[in-house]
Parts: sequence; structure tokens; C-alpha cells
Amino acid sequence: MHLHARPHLEVHTRSKSHSAVAGAAYRLGLRLYDEKAKVWHDFRKRELGEEIVRALTIAPPNSPPWATDPEQLWNRVELAEKRKDAQVARDYRIPIPFCLSDDQAGDLAEEMARFISSELNTPVSLGLHRDADRDALGNLKPSDKQGFHAHLYFPTRGLAEVGKGDDGETGEGTGFGPKLHEFSKMHLGAAFIELLNCRWSELANDYARKVGSDVKYEFKSYKRLGLNLTPQPTLGQSASAMERKGIYTNRGDSLREALAVAQVYQNAHVGALDTQHAQALADVRREAGKPLQAHTRALKKSTSLFGSKTPKTMSPALIQRQGSLAYRLRQTAQTPQSKEEAEELERSLVLIDALDKAFATYHELQKEMDELFKIIEATRAASLDNQFQADQSRHLRKLAQIKLSRWEQENRWRIKMFATMGGKPMEAHEKLRSKVHLHDNHVQELKKTISNQGVEVREMEKDIGALKAEQVEALSLIRNSVVKLDEEKSSLMVDLLNALPDSDRELLRKELPTLFQSEKSKEDGAVDDFPTQGSAHHPEPTRHKDALKW
Repeated sequence: MHLHARPHLEVHTRSKSHSAVAGAAYRLGLRLYDEKAKVWHDFRKRELGEEIVRALTIAPPNSPPWATDPEQLWNRVELAEKRKDAQVARDYRIPIPFCLSDDQAGDLAEEMARFISSELNTPVSLGLHRDADRDALGNLKPSDKQGFHAHLYFPTRGLAEVGKGDDGETGEGTGFGPKLHEFSKMHLGAAFIELLNCRWSELANDYARKVGSDVKYEFKSYKRLGLNLTPQPTLGQSASAMERKGIYTNRGDSLREALAVAQVYQNAHVGALDTQHAQALADVRREAGKPLQAHTRALKKSTSLFGSKTPKTMSPALIQRQGSLAYRLRQTAQTPQSKEEAEELERSLVLIDALDKAFATYHELQKEMDELFKIIEATRAASLDNQFQADQSRHLRKLAQIKLSRWEQENRWRIKMFATMGGKPMEAHEKLRSKVHLHDNHVQELKKTISNQGVEVREMEKDIGALKAEQVEALSLIRNSVVKLDEEKSSLMVDLLNALPDSDRELLRKELPTLFQSEKSKEDGAVDDFPTQGSAHHPEPTRHKDALKW
């Protein structure tokens, strides 16, 4: 998957000393007078055609003339807001595909601005800016990485309906109505932003395809796509300015280090981001199961001693792995005094080595399953989020269908006339139909994503089932190894149980309770949990055979 920037929506508010007039002047490269603050905001040094590629203000059809005049528009916006912490504007910043020309980039941004204006019934000031030729660290960007980004700057209120006045709370005498209900509640705002992002991705892919690019632009975040990417450190305005002047900063050093690590990672994992993370991990788990199965078969072979005598020649590789359980117990074991004792020791060490490997396999399988459970949980959470987004889009689609139906009912004769004459469909009719189509496309895409997530969960659940079956085999090997050691009255039995980690000892206590002290013996005051050679708590082999059947 192609890695690229995503759109970003930012709110401008008076509590952060933001001015709607200043924001518009910066984005359009104009000199505007702020009537409320009694100051000029002059950004004409950002020459049109250089830093700013296209600048214009658009408004819905039949809007008053002032709606497309930046100075009048944004002073009216400031006048409409009474609170000292009021939200005055929203800035929707969108990245533009690298492959587009100035005109093509401007057309894409303008289409997106007109979409926002139509959906919210509000003016939009568009500023298409050329990206800086140097990055935050002052390094010159390659020519194919110098593109554009667009600021779509719009008020937090829609235009007032014609013939209706507004009270003081909603902007009396300014021409604006109440606050936009699309952002009045969190779930509504999330659904509308999702709609904007979806429309941006459609336009970006359409324009990229027209110029022969096969890059796919995705509106979802890396997290929602299942890609586990660590965000790069940010510098901030002051640190970026210092770095571009050649002054090194601590934040710049952190970013340089992160970029170096990312480059190493990219070289080592080329192509690893072409599939979604959840599916990739599932594939890895399935592949990882193969060597574990082979390892389990090897353990079976090594513990096939259960029904036969130990070979005369033992392979020292099985018991000479430095640091292994068998190696440590061999170092502490008493020196054999006879050939029989030496053979008994070797048989015990082979069984202990097989037991050690079986425990390692058991815990590795458990770790694999735990990771898959986490991925399943995250995938199900993402699916629920997509279901919520689909419900919101269904609601918007239903509203659009109602508007379309009403319009068609009111204009049924005009529609019939245009169809009879073979003329083009009416613009208003096409707009209403396109809204229904857009919402429906979003619903269908989310349904497909939800279905794919369901398939991924089922595949991972199958993987967990296979891992559980292998874990049962490993557990059987563990039990058989310990029982065989006990049957042969191995001198290493007590040392083995004492050397096992707590987790392994608890697993044995659960699987082979007769090896440990009974609850009644504990109540009698016994302190040693482990069996002792020749004690009442170390039963004869025949008792094990009778008691342990699985």
C-alpha cells in the first residue's frame, strides 16, 4: 500500500487567539482588515502563483454577493460569534497527489470545496499552497516529492435561510444561521468527517488515474488499516525554523534518529506494508505453526523411549546444550558408580531434555495464541467502529433519498419533459442523485470491509484451534516424560521438580496431581511440596499406571 498523508480538520477558536479574518488572509495570500480587532492582516508576500497556486472563495447558489468577498465574509463571521471562546472557523487541509499539475491540483481542491459548500450550505475559502521545497530538517526534497496541499476554510455556521431572521445567539444581522448541526455532537461530526475523507479519496484516486498513476489513496488511518506504524517525532514551528537555518536542535536530533531507524526498517522489510497488518500476522502465525509441528514431531521421536530400552550409544547433542535444564542437572548430579547408574543417568537426561523442549513448545504456542486473541479483539473493535460508521452513512443516505423523492415528486412533469426532449438531466436533480450515490458507495465499502474483517477473525480462530491441538500434543509429551522418569525412579526427579520455573511446576501440579503432596497431607503439616525418593508421597510405578490414564 502506498504511504501518504491524510486529510486533517482543525478548529479555529478565540480561546486560542485565532481570528477568522487572519486565517483567511493567510490561506488566500491577501491583505484583509479585521473590523473587530481593528488591525490589518497582510500576507501578500505569499505571491499568487509561487507559494499560493490558487485562491478563491465560493458559496452556494443564490448566495448574497458578500458571501464570495473574503473581507466582508470573514468580518461577518467574526460579528456572528458573541462568545469570547467561540469557534470561528474550521480548516480542512487535504494533501494533493504528487503527479498532478498546478491546474489539475487546483481543480481537485475546488471540487472538494464545492462539495463542502453544497453539503453545509456555507461559503468556503480555498487556498491551494505549494509544498515547501525543503523538509523540516532543511534537507532539499526530491522533485517528485514536492507537491501541493489545500486549505478549505469555512465558517462554523451555515448561511441563513432567505426571509428568516436570526436571534442574537445565532448571528443576528450577519446573514448566518445557527451552528452547523453536523458538528453539534461527536457521533455526527465523526460521520461527516468520514464522509469528507471518503470524498477526498475518491477525487484523489480519480485525478491520479487520469494522469496514468496507479497509486491508491486510502482515507482510513494506518491504525484502522491494521498497520502498526510508529509516528515520527514532530518538530514544531520554532525548531523547524532553527533547523532550516542550520541550527541543530534536540527535537531535530530525535527526528533524524527516527528517520534513520525507519530507513533501516524499510530496507529490511521491503514490501511488508503491502497487506493489512492483521492478515499479515495471521499468515505469519500459520507459517509459524509449521516448524512448531516439526518440533513436536521431533519431541515425539525423542520420547519414543517410553516403550523401549535406551540405545547403547546416546547422542550428546541432546543433553549438552549449555544452559538447558538437562545440562544444569547433569552438572549437579552425583557421579555414577557403575555402568547401570551411568545408563540410568543418561536415560533420565534424555527424558529431561525432551521435557524441556516440550515446555518451550507449550509456552511458545500459548504466546502465539495470546497474540492472535489480541488481534481478534482489535479486529472486532474495528468492525464495530465500521458498523457504526455504516449506520451513520445509512442515515445520511436515507435523508438524501427523501430529499430526492420529494424533489422528483414536485418536478415530475419537468423530468418527463426533459426525458422526452432528450436533453441533459437537470443540475439540481443530478446533485440530489449524486448525494444518494455517494452515501450508498460509502455504505457498500464499509459493508465489504466488515465482511473482510469477519473472514479474518474466522481464519485466526481456525489458527487458534490448530495451535491448541499442537499444545495438547506438547502437554501429552510433558506428562509422558515425567511419568517415565517417575517409573524409572530417576535420581534426578526431585532436583528436576525443584529446578522447574513456577509456571511449569503449576502446570505439572494440574496435570499430574499424584506427583505432589495431597491436600490432606498439607493439613497434617507437611512443608515439602515435592515427592522424596522412598517416601509415602512417591508412589510405586504400578500406582502411577493405575492412577494416570489419559
